[in-house]
Amino acid sequence: MTQSTTQEETTKSQESQRWYEVEEAHNSVGLAVTFALLKILPAVVLRIIAFPVGFFYWLFGKKARAFSTMYLQQLNSFLTAQESEKKIKISTLKHFLSFAIALTEKIEVWAGKFSFKQIHFQNDDIEDLVHNLENGKGVMLFVSHLGNSELLRGLANAHETGVKREFIVNSILDVQVTAGFNALLKKVNADATMHIFNASEIGPDTMILLQQKAEAGEMIVIAGDRTSASTQNRFVTQDFLGKPAQFAYGSYMLAALLNIPTYFVFGVRQKDVSISPLYNFHVRKSPVNFDCPRKERDERIRQTVAAYAQTLEKLCIAYPYQWYNFFNFWADA
Repeated sequence: MTQSTTQEETTKSQESQRWYEVEEAHNSVGLAVTFALLKILPAVVLRIIAFPVGFFYWLFGKKARAFSTMYLQQLNSFLTAQESEKKIKISTLKHFLSFAIALTEKIEVWAGKFSFKQIHFQNDDIEDLVHNLENGKGVMLFVSHLGNSELLRGLANAHETGVKREFIVNSILDVQVTAGFNALLKKVNADATMHIFNASEIGPDTMILLQQKAEAGEMIVIAGDRTSASTQNRFVTQDFLGKPAQFAYGSYMLAALLNIPTYFVFGVRQKDVSISPLYNFHVRKSPVNFDCPRKERDERIRQTVAAYAQTLEKLCIAYPYQWYNFFNFWADA
């Protein structure tokens, strides 16, 4: 075997890696140190420290740099195909710095040092979401790795959602893969993991429990932009930024089975890199419902995936350096 062939195979192997095969960038030790510093330092100091941390990760994260470049190039290719005048500068450093700041702000949220006055709601479907929650109706939210998904759980935990009644947030996560981050959240806030469901253990009993929670007017949250680590062969193929990508079939099947109002929710920093964060909170109600015969369900799942992907596309264009999926999102699609 020649050296060039070996290098080519290595490159292909790296390019085909799924998200759960890539080592967590936010290891538990680093996050624990961040939280310890946050106890004694103002939050703005931590955001300043995030810059050299982000630079260090950028400097030594060769594989992540390659995936960052891949994503930004794909975004530019999509804009070119759409004949858009907007183009994105290929700046992996800016992407990494934005990511480092986002991690710091996630810890701020759970440590109670993030001011929710810095969150600006949009003129979208937020009122519909609030109306359903206030009337005791369960809802399902698809979040993403764009921006800061912890804002939502933090808002609920601090009772600053704007909803007149308290409600429980149930998060569905790949617990084993995100174990470091979840463990730290438990230290920061003892209640943080009380309502977390392991995505790899969703079965009939869990479905019954989730249906009960929906009937009780609770919120169910799941990420829509990653395939499952446990059922990676079950996915929906959907064009994203002009190229086929895989979206987890099970996540959207869950929405179909629960058949409750479903929303796509994103919390994004107004500026990709800033030590004084102001966030825009976007809420879009899914245009698809599942009041349909079973034979139509798969088609409606595909329609829901398409609507989610299109919404995510628009926000990636508006906030290009805040999508923190440092792996090949289009692998094997």
